[in-house]
Amino acid sequence: MSYTAFTTPLATAPLSLPLSGASTAPADTTGIDSEMLQVARLLWPSPQSIEPVAGGLFNRVLKVTSPAGTHYLKRFTEVALSGDFPPLPTRAAQRCLVACSWHDLASRACAPQAAARPLNVPALLAIQSEYDIVAMDAAAGAPLYERLQATSSEAAALEVPLRSIARWLGRLHSLPLQPRNHLLAASRPFKAFKIELQYVRLVDELPPPLHRDALAFIHDYLALEAEPVHGDLNSRNLLVDGNNVVSVIDFEQGHFGEGSYDLAYLLSEYAIRALHQDRDPLPIVARAWDHYGSARLPADPAAWQRRLHLHLAFQCLYRLVGPTRAVWTGHLDEAAGRRVREWSLGVLERLL
Repeated sequence: MSYTAFTTPLATAPLSLPLSGASTAPADTTGIDSEMLQVARLLWPSPQSIEPVAGGLFNRVLKVTSPAGTHYLKRFTEVALSGDFPPLPTRAAQRCLVACSWHDLASRACAPQAAARPLNVPALLAIQSEYDIVAMDAAAGAPLYERLQATSSEAAALEVPLRSIARWLGRLHSLPLQPRNHLLAASRPFKAFKIELQYVRLVDELPPPLHRDALAFIHDYLALEAEPVHGDLNSRNLLVDGNNVVSVIDFEQGHFGEGSYDLAYLLSEYAIRALHQDRDPLPIVARAWDHYGSARLPADPAAWQRRLHLHLAFQCLYRLVGPTRAVWTGHLDEAAGRRVREWSLGVLERLL
């Protein structure tokens, strides 16, 4: 496996760590991945404060604070570390390749002048391909998830970062990503895994007359490979600072699909918030589409919007009944949960 598109701070090739000669871990890092500690010791000066970061499903993450600043290490794992998920279909090395390739793509989609950027991607600093470890700059801000969950957040304020994200997605989905065949091979199995989990397993939640058309839509998406998508654009992977500058992280679920999937993925959280407050979610969806279209207008806008709404309905329903439902809809009361279900099923019945 090669990462020729990237360099490390130490050399023009990916960092290779000898197991012998690595510095001994201090006492307060007992139980932390020893090879991640080796990478930290080689990349940044001492003294270091190293702490695990919770929340990764298919990876381990360390926060490393040193005289050089705050940075993060991520190591891709062979199994899901939390949640009720089936065995993963891809190796850690494949997801590391995908993550690094899509990370570079995401950076290219940012505005060329850093001072003018309402959205950033933290720099990818180093890749240790032997251990499937990557090193990154820290991203500023707090997860957008916190704002969306807070009852005190104003709807208009929540749309400020959404504008930046939608426009960035329009640029992202327009960019080429190579080597395409190699990246297709690395990302296809996880795409199929995720669509099985988030779409196929929901079909039984739909009225039987919709099953055939729902499966046809799902199979269409599996076959669509025109555009590179982030693949996991939820509000925990979007950090927002006090000036509403957004940072995007976590690219290992990237795949080739269609842009409406990405936009619907995030909009499902906005839609659920609106339905929780007994409001119609479609106006904010329409405004997000306008911002996306200002950066990239699809050839057939009406067909694109139809698929956006279908993806949105599936994603809302998944967040209501899927294995991570406690995170996304655990705060809903029975009436709000019923509104989410009825709205999602209504969209599917109308558009399938």
